[in-house]
Amino acid sequence: MRPEETSVTDKPNYRVNRRDVKMTERVAMAAVGQSVLRAQKVHGTDTSLMFAERAAGYHTRPHMHDCEQMNYIVSGEIFFFVDGRGYRCKAGDVMRIPRNKVHWAWNRGTETAVVFESHSPPLRDRGGDAVALLGPDDDAAKIQHMSNILVKMDQAEIDRIEARAIAEEEGQQAAE
Repeated sequence: MRPEETSVTDKPNYRVNRRDVKMTERVAMAAVGQSVLRAQKVHGTDTSLMFAERAAGYHTRPHMHDCEQMNYIVSGEIFFFVDGRGYRCKAGDVMRIPRNKVHWAWNRGTETAVVFESHSPPLRDRGGDAVALLGPDDDAAKIQHMSNILVKMDQAEIDRIEARAIAEEEGQQAAE
């Protein structure tokens, strides 16, 4: 078939509207307590994108993954702790988490934090609900999905990191 003779059924599946992506709601894999993550996920061969909602009190344990993570904070605020340092992120902020860096998140605010997360290579979809945006030349079996790996840390060390980061960030905000 020539390009002008292709049909709609031959068109690669490279697009989906977010309203057509299933919303999942489950306790986060690295959750502290019952921290629920509401999310919608899509992926290609090299990147995944997650539309995540983290309610007030959402808190994860230290973990890492062999993929770079980029977060765009749409609304609310959330702390990300990376490699022993903390970052208070608000609407409009972009936060990078490098590959294989120990990190966790904590929504200390009173409203839900909405975060768009990108992972490259794609982060594994635990529930199998991610929409694959693949074409005929893409082999889903060859996609290297990465997994979260929980990292054991002493709770006292976590508490120290969080306390220092919160004091730093709140001190910066007061100075602005």
